[in-house]
This record gives sequence, structure tokens and C-alpha cells, in this order.
Amino acid sequence: MAFALAACGNQAEPQKTVDAETGKEKDTENISKMTAQEVYEKAMSVSQEQKSMHTEMEIKQVMKSGGDTVNNTMTLNMDAVIEPLSIHQTLKMDGDEEIGQMDIEMYISEKEVYMNDPESGQWLKFPEELSAEILGEMGSESDPTLDMKLFKDYVDEFKFEQTDDSYILKLKASGEKFDKLLREMEEDQAAGDPDAESQEMTLNDVYFEIFIDKETFYTTAFNMDMSLDMVIEGSKLHTDQKVKAVITKINEVEVTIPQDVIDNAVDLSELMSE
Repeated sequence: MAFALAACGNQAEPQKTVDAETGKEKDTENISKMTAQEVYEKAMSVSQEQKSMHTEMEIKQVMKSGGDTVNNTMTLNMDAVIEPLSIHQTLKMDGDEEIGQMDIEMYISEKEVYMNDPESGQWLKFPEELSAEILGEMGSESDPTLDMKLFKDYVDEFKFEQTDDSYILKLKASGEKFDKLLREMEEDQAAGDPDAESQEMTLNDVYFEIFIDKETFYTTAFNMDMSLDMVIEGSKLHTDQKVKAVITKINEVEVTIPQDVIDNAVDLSELMSE
């Protein structure tokens, strides 16, 4: 069910928070009278000013197929400059016995992709065609934050809350009413998957919590719970995914590929030809 509260013309409901020093709950004192529509429009406006950021993201997945269940947790730390595209990211995966553990570090620019091989510790340079494929999937305007444009038709469906420091937008999207949003998210999911053409995917429902700073109107954090079904080569796979993201250092990040990475990287195409 969708939240019944139409928040578009209402001010945010104050929420109790926990005092960091005393550990006790306290009431919100910095009360804003802005509406959800006003906050959303302001957040969309300032998003154009965000040229770089640091993102810490935790993704937990439970995947079920037949009688098998697989659990994994991915932790992503990313410094990103939007234009020209420049990214440094580290990805840690903790899974069950089947998946195991993996740590991957990458540098990505508009023309080059470098990855540290987790087994050998050797830096690898992706061949031009593979780099182009990765960059094409990411898009020229890749943004590791939440795409707020997705919600332009659903602002009045948000449950709207506030603390002293943040506005909080909450949305449960499921059913026909949110079909357009779910289909757009399906397309976004498929755009980053090179095997999407051979798969059938249905996004069942999504729950969002979006935190917007009261002073800057930057999106500083978001939580997302997602349930989806896929058919891969005739086999059904159900996935429940929980995402927690914190966004900091907005417009303070610079990314440069270290010279020793460039000088010492082995061309992956040469290794593949051996």
C-alpha cells in the first residue's frame, strides 16, 4: 500500500531525535514551514550545483532461486567527479561460502578504466573497447546519488517529516499507481546490466527514505528497500535488496589517477591473449 498522506501542501511533521550527548530523545526545535513540493523543487535546483561528492554505500541482498538462498553484503566507498567523469572506488563483497569475499579498487576516467586485481595485487588497464562499454553503461552524467527526477510525478505521495537538520521524504511505491516509477527504475537497473537482454525483470515494490539538508538542500543520505523478480535462462530468481547511502564532501572531492597506477598497470588485453 502507498502512504495515504498527501504531503504536497503540508509542512513536515517534526520528529523526535536522540541527543548525542545525553542519549535522550528531544523534540525538533528548528521547525520549517516549507512544503514537500517546495523542498523537492529546491533539492532539484541545487542538484545542478553538485559537481563532486563522496558516497559510502552498503547493499545487502537476499537472493532466492528454487530451494537455494544466497546472502551477500557489498560495501562501496566512492569519490566521484561528475564532469569530466572521474571516479575512485573501492568495493568490498562479503558473501556466503559460494560467493566468498572480494575487495576491488578501481579508477575510472572519461577514457580509461583501471582495476586492481584482488588476487595478484597487480593493476590492470582495461582495453579501449571494454572501457567504452563500461563508460557507456555508466553514462556521461553518472551520479552516485539518488536520481531525484524519478519522483517528479509523486511528490504529493511522500510522507514528509523533519528534524532540526534535515527534511525526510518517505515513499512506499507499489501497485498500479506507481507503475510508471517502477518501470523507469527497471530500465535504470537494466541499463547497468550487460546481460539484461537475456533476462526478464519485474520490480515489485520499493521503499525510499530521502534525507535533505535544511541549509543546503543537498541530498545527504538515502535508504532504499527493493523487491524484484528475474527470469534468467528460464530460472526464476527473487531478490530482496536493502541500500543505505551517506553522501558527504559535496563539491570538495578531486580524483586523479596516480601516476604509479598508470605506469605499472598491465594491459588486460595482453593477458587475455596469452
